[in-house]
Amino acid sequence: MSSPDFKKRVLTDEDLSLITSKIPALAELRGVRPWNRDKLWADVLDALIGARTKAERAAAQQALGAIQTLDAIDQFFVRHDR
Repeated sequence: MSSPDFKKRVLTDEDLSLITSKIPALAELRGVRPWNRDKLWADVLDALIGARTKAERAAAQQALGAIQTLDAIDQFFVRHDR
């Protein structure tokens, strides 16, 4: 993020891929590389639905929180030049 004006959208989809690949709860899911928000959300929701143990539920909740944060970053800081 090179701009001090935070209203400018200065990240790219590739930046989101890099950020996501560093989050352990999301790193191995589809949609990380290349960035695909829909596939990533589908995997997180599948994990939430399929969680059977306390550890699986905790991991799914962590992934949910991470993807919600990424959505906020995408909304405010990603350059959408399409």
